[in-house]
Amino acid sequence: MAAVTRLVTVVDIDDRPARAVDAPTVDDPAPDRVEPGLAPVTGPYVDDPRQMSLSALHLAVLDDGRRLTLLDDRGWGVSGPPDVWRQTSDEQIKAEARTVVGPDEPYGNRTQTDMAADRWAYLAGILRHQGVLVDAQTLRRLPHDVELSARLRTRIART
Repeated sequence: MAAVTRLVTVVDIDDRPARAVDAPTVDDPAPDRVEPGLAPVTGPYVDDPRQMSLSALHLAVLDDGRRLTLLDDRGWGVSGPPDVWRQTSDEQIKAEARTVVGPDEPYGNRTQTDMAADRWAYLAGILRHQGVLVDAQTLRRLPHDVELSARLRTRIART
């Protein structure tokens, strides 16, 4: 059985158009009724030099070289001056990527320790569903690398 050797988060430019929560896109079937704030997205993505939108794909790397998806729904945006791409370093992006994939901030009666334990157990469960047995504590001790996609590196370099 394959073993997890490290965690990797791949950061890329998220060039999908923004949309309101639960808003249909132009490819979605027409809703039965239209509610305020749920209009379809129109127009192409605009490359705004004052805004960065990034996605983070969190992966487990196995000893046989396979990469299994842990989280594919994470990302963040940054707004700033017209040169926000130039003012944001690789190190800043990598640090934010590690934050975005968790653990989440505590809420209610939950502590940071609770949140971390839940996160690692959740990720171990995702791997278990993919046929990889690993406990939460083992995952917690693994190195976590962040890789920037080629197009993100190119976008940062050209500014």
